[in-house]
Amino acid sequence: MKTPALAKDLVPVTSLRSNLARWLRHLDRTGRPVVLTQQGKAAAALVTPAMLDEITEQREVVRKILRGLKQVVAGDVVEDAKVWRAVKRAIAPVRKRHARRVG
Repeated sequence: MKTPALAKDLVPVTSLRSNLARWLRHLDRTGRPVVLTQQGKAAAALVTPAMLDEITEQREVVRKILRGLKQVVAGDVVEDAKVWRAVKRAIAPVRKRHARRVG
């Protein structure tokens, strides 16, 4: 997602109300969020659904990284080989069922 250009993407709520279609086209055309102001202060941001998805996905990635780092610091880690053995055990029955159907 692009960073808002404050000189171009800052809009008072009253202007947004009277020119909503124009600002939606601006949002779509520029790919930048529109920052809404109320009494001269940033009050909200208008984003596309794709931008919202990107924000949500990035937030989840950061959350998982932080959780992993906390686990490492706490010594709560598992060796790779142990994880792969568990994965192979978990998928072995599925592979056997699939092999019987194909064969």
